[in-house]
Amino acid sequence: MIEKYIAELLETNNRVIVPDFGAFMVKMDAGKRAVTFNDFLKYNDGLLVNHMATKEKISKDDAFKKIREFVKELQGTLKTTQKYNLPALGTLTKDERGGVRFVAGEDVPATEGASKAEVASEPQVTETPQPEAPKADVESPKVETKTEEKPQAKPASGGTPPPTPGAKPAQPAQPAQSQAKPTVKPGTPPPPPGKGSVSVTKKPEPKGNMTTILIVVGVVVVLGVLGGLMYLNYDDWFGKAEKERLALEAKREQMKQDSTAQVEKMRQDSIRLAEEEAARQAEILKNQKKYYLVAGSFKVEKNAHRFAEQLKSQGYNSEVFMESRGFWRVSYSSFIERKEAFAEYQKLKQKEIQVWVIRH
Repeated sequence: MIEKYIAELLETNNRVIVPDFGAFMVKMDAGKRAVTFNDFLKYNDGLLVNHMATKEKISKDDAFKKIREFVKELQGTLKTTQKYNLPALGTLTKDERGGVRFVAGEDVPATEGASKAEVASEPQVTETPQPEAPKADVESPKVETKTEEKPQAKPASGGTPPPTPGAKPAQPAQPAQSQAKPTVKPGTPPPPPGKGSVSVTKKPEPKGNMTTILIVVGVVVVLGVLGGLMYLNYDDWFGKAEKERLALEAKREQMKQDSTAQVEKMRQDSIRLAEEEAARQAEILKNQKKYYLVAGSFKVEKNAHRFAEQLKSQGYNSEVFMESRGFWRVSYSSFIERKEAFAEYQKLKQKEIQVWVIRH
């Protein structure tokens, strides 16, 4: 429940101190609010006690007691398990030096180590199956040989002899041809016209089959050329892509390592600045005179500290100091500015609280 009050206060405050334990602090990181923890600031500034007393409608003394019980439980858990989970904030852990570290809930990684960069897959080359060219039916050309006819004798006179009864009409005279029959082997192309008496008739091939064959042959040639180019230039094409992929992976890994180192450096710087600020404030308060609203004066130091603890349990920022006359003074609070001191003095007087102001 107390961690819920801490989370509520962090919405409107940059620092919430848990008395006798440490302070949760808000800082801006890349435009976002980030919660850190400082185990050097442990004094009770009254913020958490007052908020808890208001929320639960109890006295400040009871609220302070609940906070002290919460701190004892928290320290005991860290001592045994080295880890304490604050559901509304994050996780507290104990490091090797005994210091307390805090990891905000939204920053807790799901797995150990940095996530690995995605690796791009290598380009794959798919070979297109080459269709087989259909076999053309080749027929042997047919050779037709004309039978040579015997020439008939011309009549003595220039007239045409009368036809013989029952005989066929005479055919026109044909030019003389060679008596020898040429020997033609199957598959031999016919001679050119006019150079021989042998005529060869060749069966024409269908035009559709020839077009298909030419297209298939063209596709096969193109695929073959592309495949050859890919094979010859594999190292130039795909080797370069592989080198670029590896270089990109290395760059991502380096950026990740640089980011982790930068976050760690920022954390160390934050701790160092907090320590320096605490030391500086302590030095200022130590050397600078302040106006104390004195609640009591004691001859014995032990009694003075006991009374100061009672005032702290009531929500006062009590301090013990020794005046030059040898008395230990116990204050309700102290102020650097005189105006602020006397304003608080008037408030205490209105509550009928015996108090006086000492500048020391």
